[in-house]
Formats: sequence, structure tokens, C-alpha cells
Amino acid sequence: MKKFLYLTVLFLFATAAANAAQIVRGPYTEDPEQTTAVIKWAANEPTASWLEYGPEGKCSQLMLISSKKMSHSTTLHGLIPNTQFCYKVYVQNNAGNGVQAPFEGTFKTLSSPERKIVNFMVLGKTSDATFTSKDIKNAMAQSMAAYNSDFLIHTGDIASNGTPEATDAEFFTYYQSVLKNNPLLIALGEAEYGPNRASAEGKYFLSNNYKKIHSMPWSKGTPNYYYIDTANARLIFIDTNNLYEALAAPSLSPKSSQYEWLKKSLATTDNGKWKIVIMHHPVYSSGATPDLLSHTLAPLFEAQKVNLVIQGHQGAYERTKPIRNGQSAKSGPIYLTIGGGNLLEPASYKNEWTAKYYELPHFAQIGIVDRKLSIRVFTHENKRIDALDIYF
Repeated sequence: MKKFLYLTVLFLFATAAANAAQIVRGPYTEDPEQTTAVIKWAANEPTASWLEYGPEGKCSQLMLISSKKMSHSTTLHGLIPNTQFCYKVYVQNNAGNGVQAPFEGTFKTLSSPERKIVNFMVLGKTSDATFTSKDIKNAMAQSMAAYNSDFLIHTGDIASNGTPEATDAEFFTYYQSVLKNNPLLIALGEAEYGPNRASAEGKYFLSNNYKKIHSMPWSKGTPNYYYIDTANARLIFIDTNNLYEALAAPSLSPKSSQYEWLKKSLATTDNGKWKIVIMHHPVYSSGATPDLLSHTLAPLFEAQKVNLVIQGHQGAYERTKPIRNGQSAKSGPIYLTIGGGNLLEPASYKNEWTAKYYELPHFAQIGIVDRKLSIRVFTHENKRIDALDIYF
């Protein structure tokens, strides 16, 4: 049966155009679940593609054929939780009668609750229309690729104008070595809503651009807000952009659909699970961005015993002490700003709750083992600048 499928694939490629296609985006994995995952890639011209995958060490165990087109997206079903999978993507060769060497990668499915071990990386603000940070990005990607993680979180502002072309040029080109082995999860930033986000002209920008190349986990608010449960953690992604000029973004005001969803998602988190919220704009930060969120979100996070809030936007790394009622306290959420992937921003204020602040390009690696959460933060040159362990 498998031999027949191989011959079918070769026939599809032999009947395609003679000019060889090139993969220009990906392959990359998104929407990881315990039993499913989405693998995406795009070519520079329409081409049939062939995807092989299986548990690590058996990458050719299963096969799917993707029809002739430029953008490909394949959902894999029937996967096993907490398992490392590998895959190979093939496109047509130069002669038009076979396939090129495969593009290879790996991904890990989310873990069931009893696992209690999670590892992930966090990156922010990779937008750079002038390409002044290309050396930083290359070094950052090389440093990040050395770490084993379950997935990669981006805190938003992926590319300067939010188009697929800008995303390719400013993000995928540099971070492919990381993306091919780490499923991507995104908290939307204002750049994802496009240059006309403050007017009615930008109403459909997200649908016409972002949704064409990204697939986030399902919820009634996807891709704006959603959560994942993996091992003993719930990671909740929300959209803060309506308060910062993106008219098409969902409201976060009390009693809005997103706020009520957030409140319910926190309240229904199983006992013993870490509660982590990810968003683009900061609730507490020492940067110049106006504070439009602390009055609404901080009391909710404190009441629902959120452990960690991961933020972006600000061009620096900042970690707060535990904060309660706007002041440092013995217990309360810790706010971690991961936003210095590109332009850097000096502190605009001195706050007594600031524990660390660095104007350096950076990324974070976060690990959970049962009731211990470890934060390790590194520069693009892989120099550690912060370390903290949290217990609950």
C-alpha cells in the first residue's frame, strides 16, 4: 500500500511544472494539542507536496499528500500526548520528475495532566521594517535553537506591517531553525492589526493577513483569545489591542465577551495547575506605554491567583516582584515583560516593584516541574541575565 502511495506522489510531481518550487515559509507547527497538530509551509509557486511523519525515529511511518498550491496547511490527527514527533516535507525537484531533499522538523504534543512537566521559550517584538536588527536576530535564533522546548510563545508585533510578506522577511527568514522544532503560539500585538488599525479601513486586516498564515488553538475568540492546557499548567492568551487603537480587536472592558471568557477560564482552572496569562501590552511596566490595563486586569489576576503574567510591547526585559494592589507584596502575580527582540527602550519610571530591568535583546526559557516554575532569561548571545524560581 505504501509503495502505491509513493508511486502516486512521484506521478503528481512528474506531471507538475518543470521548474522546481522552493519552500519560502516554514515548515512550521502551530495549534498543538494532545492528539493533533497543524503543520504549515508555503512555496514560491504552486506545487504538490508530500508530508511524512511519525514518532521520533519513525518519521516515515505515515504520509499525507497536499494538492498543488502555494500555501499548505495539514492537520495531523490521532497523535499521542507528550510525544516527540518528526516530519519531512517534500516538494518537486528541478527535473520535475521526483522530489527534492526533504525539509525536516520536529514537534511535541501537549501533555496530559499527570505529566506535570512543561518547557517553553518566549520571544517578543521581532518587527523591524528597516532590518537594522538582522545580526541580533541571527544570533538570537542560534542561541534559542540550542534549547529543548515544548513550544515557542511570541508576545506580539511579529512584523512591522502585519502582512505575510513582512512576516516572512522579518520573522520566518531568521527564526526558521527555531520554528521547525517548536510549535508557535502567539499573543496578538497591534502590528498584527495593520497600519490602519485605528480606522474602519483596518477592519478586515487581521482576517486577510494574519489568519492566512497562522492557526491558533480553538476557542470562541480564536485567534484573538484562547488557552491551552498542558501538563499542570493553563496558559491563557488574551488580546489587549482594542485599548491601544485597534478598533477591530475585541473589548477587554468588564462584562465584555473577552473579559467574561478570561474570568471563566481562570476560575475553571483545575486546582494545582499553574495559571499563566500571556498578552501583548503590559499591565505593569516601567516603559513609556500608557497604563490602560492595571485597573481592569490586576484585580482579576489577584483574585484568581494568577501565578505569572507574560507581556510584550515594551522594548526591554523587565521582571517585577509579586504585586498586589499596585505594590510589591509577599504574594501575588509576577509580571514578566519579554519585548526586547528588536528596538530597545530605556526605563521611563522607577518603580519599587521592579526586580530586574535590562535594555538588551533577550528571550526567556520557562520550565515547570510539578510545583516549581523556573524562569531563565538570556541575551541574543546566550548570556544569562536573570534567573528566578517560583513555588506554589
